[in-house]
Amino acid sequence: MVVTPLAEMNCPLKFRIISAAAGFAFIINSLAAGEGQTKPFVSFDEPVASYLKRIQQGKQKYAFHPEVDVATWQASARSALVKLIGLSQMREELAEFRVKVVRTEPENVDGLFTRELCHIETEPGIRVPFYYLVPAGSKGRAPLFISPHGHDKLGPHSYSGAFRDTKHRNEILAREGHIAEQAVRRGFVAIAPATRGLANELLVPDPKGRHGNRPCRAQLVHCLLSGRTPTAERVWDMQRILDWAVKQPEVDAKKIVMTGNSGGGVLTAYAAAIDTRISVAIPSCSFTSVTSAEGYVFHCDCCLVPGLRNWGDWKELAGLIAPRRLLLVHGEKDGLHHRPTVDALGREVKSIFKYFGSANHTELKWGTGGHRFYPKYMWPFIARAFEPPPDKPNAR
Repeated sequence: MVVTPLAEMNCPLKFRIISAAAGFAFIINSLAAGEGQTKPFVSFDEPVASYLKRIQQGKQKYAFHPEVDVATWQASARSALVKLIGLSQMREELAEFRVKVVRTEPENVDGLFTRELCHIETEPGIRVPFYYLVPAGSKGRAPLFISPHGHDKLGPHSYSGAFRDTKHRNEILAREGHIAEQAVRRGFVAIAPATRGLANELLVPDPKGRHGNRPCRAQLVHCLLSGRTPTAERVWDMQRILDWAVKQPEVDAKKIVMTGNSGGGVLTAYAAAIDTRISVAIPSCSFTSVTSAEGYVFHCDCCLVPGLRNWGDWKELAGLIAPRRLLLVHGEKDGLHHRPTVDALGREVKSIFKYFGSANHTELKWGTGGHRFYPKYMWPFIARAFEPPPDKPNAR
């Protein structure tokens, strides 16, 4: 795969969906922020409406239900998911590959922490940059905070606070997007990695615009031809970074938080469902059912997994994260998602966690703004997750 910088192409709020098999074409107009929250998210004319409902139901082979044996279900559902997204294939293809990490001289930031730009080669020729932030004068081991970004070509720079210029700084601070810098200032060891197909350093070229001049869609097309998905590649990269990070002397490998907004939230959900080392998962503005009741697909093309509905849906991802900690955060003015759909999923997730005996390990919070992080909900949730358990009275 050739990687080259391209202009940022955010996922549009208007999509043209074309089905060659059915021979129909139609346009879905996105809703303005906050509109339609008590109405159907979109509407389709017949026969499209019935067609979408029928094919998108899927077999739901691993749908969670109260009668399942938890351990058996998680093992089989996780194994099937790893295979479905193409991660098992990557594991086989790269079994002999030795990951390499290149470090540089850390930058001292205000005497409070150091910020170091590193690169990790996760497969031949793919060098994933990441910022490694460590509190100054830290003694012992600190919790690890890893935050993959979404559709932001400057993602690792935005999250780490390594701003390119004043305009970039002001834009990110205005939406509290420097989440990894916030973490290190709170005493975490933090990592702000580039997300493959989304960061400027790891964009997949679309030289003739065949895929809409969208690098993430070009990545999807190349992945599908080879039996992978962008989700698999991104989870693979995060796992290789975690492999390296947990070996660092300043990191507490038993306390790992992962969060990202938008596409970074999608990556967080899949990574936490697959990798049980992640203690706390906080997918921001991302955790929702794959489609609305009418068949509208919520996520960007590059975040979709072919055949997912034959496996299950996002509530099953939550079932693979349980009983660990899962905070779902959305914005009331985020026009990309449908509040009734998200609220219904939140109730299902709560029920699943309750079945695991950990109903208090998951929450759904709504911020008052749009498509962004909501740190005021994140940090208290993380603090509660790492509180020592209450002392139990001595048995008599």
